[in-house]
Amino acid sequence: MRLSHFAVALTVILLAITSYLAWEAQEEAQGARRELELVRKQQAVREMAMPAKPTTVATLPPVPESPPAAVPAAPPLAGSGLMPGAPATQPSAAPAAAPLTALQKQLLGMPTMAKVIEIHNDQGFAVINAGKDKELTKGMKFDVRRGDGLVGRVIVGDTIEASEAVVDIDTSASLPGVTIEAGDELILPVRK
Repeated sequence: MRLSHFAVALTVILLAITSYLAWEAQEEAQGARRELELVRKQQAVREMAMPAKPTTVATLPPVPESPPAAVPAAPPLAGSGLMPGAPATQPSAAPAAAPLTALQKQLLGMPTMAKVIEIHNDQGFAVINAGKDKELTKGMKFDVRRGDGLVGRVIVGDTIEASEAVVDIDTSASLPGVTIEAGDELILPVRK
């Protein structure tokens, strides 16, 4: 009788170990699928951030020349172009906008994951318009983008509702004098 009890106990133990190993393998597979999905999203963002091939632009017609300016009646006063009687000078053209850097292009190409809808800088947190609907979990980190620049980093906190979540402001990644504002966009962390 004791041998049959030992066999039953051994069978139950082996069944428990097999069940645990199967559960652990499922969890590992789900984690691998999530990681693969994240890598695919990051690749798509990198591809979008790549500069487009240059396109050729048809030549524009020449600008018609303006007639020569009239000679002033009185000679200009020496030493200043701001004095009365000085010839009118042409305003200088506005400086051209600086080209975007590779990092700025990457930032602009990244998809928006959420937006800041409330900000409480004095208390160190903000509310965003994404939650369980975007599969947010506690501890996820996001960079905060405004235009073509980064203004900070946030970390998802404990409070995650269906379509809103509370994020903690990461003060170690904040720029001096720059604060996160409502309307700023959350993006996946950028590798610099």
